[in-house]
Amino acid sequence: MGQELSVVHSAPASLAPNTILDEALELAREAHQGARTRGDTDLDHPLQVAKLLEQAGYDEEVVAAGLLHDVVEDSNIGLDEIESRCGSEVRRLVSAMTEDATIDPWASRKAEHRARIANQDRIAGAIYAADKLAKVRSAARTGELPAPRKLRHYRRTVQTLSRAFPGLPFLDELEAELEDLIASHPR
Repeated sequence: MGQELSVVHSAPASLAPNTILDEALELAREAHQGARTRGDTDLDHPLQVAKLLEQAGYDEEVVAAGLLHDVVEDSNIGLDEIESRCGSEVRRLVSAMTEDATIDPWASRKAEHRARIANQDRIAGAIYAADKLAKVRSAARTGELPAPRKLRHYRRTVQTLSRAFPGLPFLDELEAELEDLIASHPR
């Protein structure tokens, strides 16, 4: 629990014990550590995404969506449950972050998702960029270079979101840290 968001632990006493962030954190735990998990998933990644959003000053709904951005893909938790526990705005953002699993192959699915995010709003774009930045930072920590197709996807994410949302948070860091990661692994 030490890595979790400061907002969850420092909520004012006047707030009810089940804030949006409390609910989102519990759902994220269920999706990534509990019986509702589909496979081997890790809570660290959504915590890192939420922390980036929190540090950038986004509100609780956006931070909650960062915590939950991949639960629909990684668990049996659906959008209706997210809405009932965290509200319609969190549902909207998580829905935007959820890939269409019916699209194949992988590259087409990723291209559709990037385009869909670019047609959303800056908030969805920021969550998407924070997601990719957290993944690049994780790769840098482990010393593993992502597969070439993932590197292309990250670069295309920077290009697509830079055009759609000039000045979007996280994009400059994503671009710089991605290039540093690639440069640290000469082929």
